[in-house]
Amino acid sequence: MSEYKGIAGTKIQNFSSDPSDPLEGQIWYNSTSSTLKGVVLGTASWATGGGLNQGRHSSGGGGTSKDAALVFGGRGEPPNPKTANTELYNGTSWTEVNNLGTARYGLSGAGDQTAGLAFGGDLTPGTTTASESWNGTSWSGTASMNTGARFGGSCGTQTSALSAGRANPPNTAIVESWNGSAWSEVADLNSGRSYGCGLGADNSNALLVGGGSASALVESWNGSAWTEITDLNLGRDQLNGAGIQTLGVVFGGTNPAASPNPTANTEEWNGSTWTETANMATARGRAAVGPMGTASSAMEAGGTPVNGNPATEEFTGGGLTTKTFTTS
Repeated sequence: MSEYKGIAGTKIQNFSSDPSDPLEGQIWYNSTSSTLKGVVLGTASWATGGGLNQGRHSSGGGGTSKDAALVFGGRGEPPNPKTANTELYNGTSWTEVNNLGTARYGLSGAGDQTAGLAFGGDLTPGTTTASESWNGTSWSGTASMNTGARFGGSCGTQTSALSAGRANPPNTAIVESWNGSAWSEVADLNSGRSYGCGLGADNSNALLVGGGSASALVESWNGSAWTEITDLNLGRDQLNGAGIQTLGVVFGGTNPAASPNPTANTEEWNGSTWTETANMATARGRAAVGPMGTASSAMEAGGTPVNGNPATEEFTGGGLTTKTFTTS
């Protein structure tokens, strides 16, 4: 039988109390309670939420959790090629509030229910540079982007956001950073693509996940340059997600090689590896783009393959938990 040292390369450490910030996979012996303990990833799950009042795909979004979200813009069933509709979610139902100033789809979002940001998008015809700020009640115009952007990945807050990649066409590596008053072009992605998913707390620490033609590529941003890191298990575009550079989750998206396509696949990120976890009930892509919650409390709203999809699902992450190991 293999010993722990032979597998992990170190002996099990003794502690008089549990470590304050243990890592996933770490095992230790608590000498006070005489127990063997370790950190494991809990069980994640999806649950059905209240449906959008206006079903749509390719919308922007933002939010702090699965119980507090914002969705705006998008594209519904004909004759609704684009919409300015905005809705707020309270954990049970969606409420229609004041519309965007510019109706569009393929736009991106940042921020949350009380302080949001909408930028870029497709006007059919044309691509827009328009950026708007949400104060919890209404939208107002802000400084425009430098380049028209549609189907770009995004993350951050109302005062510190990032737009990474876009389809103008063609797919580009353009990245723009928002500081609360102006957009600035910064270092390009290593790989130009659209339909990627952005994870990040602000414009200085972020990930761009997937995109392009069902890519598994992940790039990390440190405020000045992009670095390729660990790939997704399932490459895809048109995916969505939530979380920060070191702890996140992505879900849905399209991959022609996957069955079904779109996919319901969900992967959790711990800062170094991707782990496949509970699938969504409904496979879809092109849901609301933006920081839709956190790694442990996220949501998916709208999406394809149905243009007027109103479906909402709420995600509860497995998270890291301390487990006591027994012989029984």
